[in-house]
Amino acid sequence: MSALLCTHLFLAAGAVQAQDDADATAQISAANGQRYEIWADVLFGPDGRNLAFHLPNEAELPQAFADLVKRQLQSARIQAVKDSDGSPATFRTGVRLNYQLLPAAQPDEVDQVKFLGLSMAPLPIKRYMASYPRELRRTPGWEGGVQATCHVSPEGLCHKVDVHMLPGMPESVRRFAKASFEGWVLEAQRVNNRPVEGEVSVRFALHTRDVYPTNFRIPAFERAIRNR
Repeated sequence: MSALLCTHLFLAAGAVQAQDDADATAQISAANGQRYEIWADVLFGPDGRNLAFHLPNEAELPQAFADLVKRQLQSARIQAVKDSDGSPATFRTGVRLNYQLLPAAQPDEVDQVKFLGLSMAPLPIKRYMASYPRELRRTPGWEGGVQATCHVSPEGLCHKVDVHMLPGMPESVRRFAKASFEGWVLEAQRVNNRPVEGEVSVRFALHTRDVYPTNFRIPAFERAIRNR
């Protein structure tokens, strides 16, 4: 069993919500604001405390938001990870933090940032999105998504992809998610600086623009006559 599956992440105030709970919270309140995902590269010591971390995309974040993320990471800790011989070990991992921006209700109020939860997984280095399924490109206004899990090898590649879809979802969507994940490159989690297998789950959402050709309801012959 990988270190990802047997380790739990905590904040100083107590255990954080599981990722499934965070996803559910985000779905319920999706209409109230946009969701943001921040990744950090974190090294935990043999006692489970945070030894060091950095935000790969810190330069792209507003300073106040980056400071908020750093404060939360500084207080993070995990259950101590053990090496194969049972001795306490360091653990380097990606940490995914989920937030939601809640727009101000009144002009004189400021936007609020809601913390949804955090989880550990191999850190994405390169992300890839396959071409949209052809059949969906021909269907204006189509919207849907699937949950996919990448089984990450010690080399940081997806050696297996599991895709979970609702009944009736086009098979091309499964192929899209699988092809996308297979193009990802990740930083494998490390126990005592030794890369180990891990998992990362992502929801791939697809939607096509609800756009039709001009006068799409008018027969071609009638359209030609009108344009003379």
